[in-house]
Amino acid sequence: MAGARGWAALAAVLAGPVPPAPLPFGPGEDVSFRITYAHLLAGRATLRVEPGPEAGRGMLRFVAEAKSEGFFSWLLGFRVDDRTVATWDPAAGCSLGIEKHLREGRAVRDQVVVFGPGSDTAVVTDPKIKETRFDVGPCVLDVLSAFFVARARGLPEGEGLTLPLFDNGRRYVLSVRLRGRERLDLPPPLGKAVPTMIVEPLLLEGTGLFVKAGRLMIWLTDDARRIPVRLRSKVAIGSVSADLESYHAPADGRP
Repeated sequence: MAGARGWAALAAVLAGPVPPAPLPFGPGEDVSFRITYAHLLAGRATLRVEPGPEAGRGMLRFVAEAKSEGFFSWLLGFRVDDRTVATWDPAAGCSLGIEKHLREGRAVRDQVVVFGPGSDTAVVTDPKIKETRFDVGPCVLDVLSAFFVARARGLPEGEGLTLPLFDNGRRYVLSVRLRGRERLDLPPPLGKAVPTMIVEPLLLEGTGLFVKAGRLMIWLTDDARRIPVRLRSKVAIGSVSADLESYHAPADGRP
């Protein structure tokens, strides 16, 4: 298959609502990470779930923020202040839009993407992307919502998970693969020797996602919650690590 029709057919196969079981996340969930490079503090990041703009209809908003801090950031004079907000419809399993406000050193990027419900289109506002309207196929996902959908669907034993993705003006097929398991000592309330699964997000072309070079590995708790507790990204020299500092469960009282 090729072209817009081929992509639409493929996306229709891959897209769809998440399983009817309760979601492993909800409004009030807050996950905080300490980011290090070469064992030096480089910054902190948070990942939150909030009620969406149409909370009465069950919409959810995912908020990811990262800021540089510490001696390493001061030494290199490289400042990071990123904020990404995605809106997702759990009933349909589809993205509604995403906003990125990225400040990384001298690089600045502001991007707004709105997915048209039922229209298979994305409208992009970004000075760095010439086109403004894209055919994306039904029920495509933005890069942040795709992570939460992977948490909701889980990874069947011996199988990967494949999702339709639209990011920075391009359509992808995202594959999430299970790479192993490990027990980790984590901050309260998670505790000691917590079973985790190690997963890697990949484009089907074989290119790593979320990082400009190298590979990204994500550790999730090996239970129904699939809480992200560690990330490792290989770079040209060494690796960047993000380790769980605190976890707050959703406000509805789920464990």
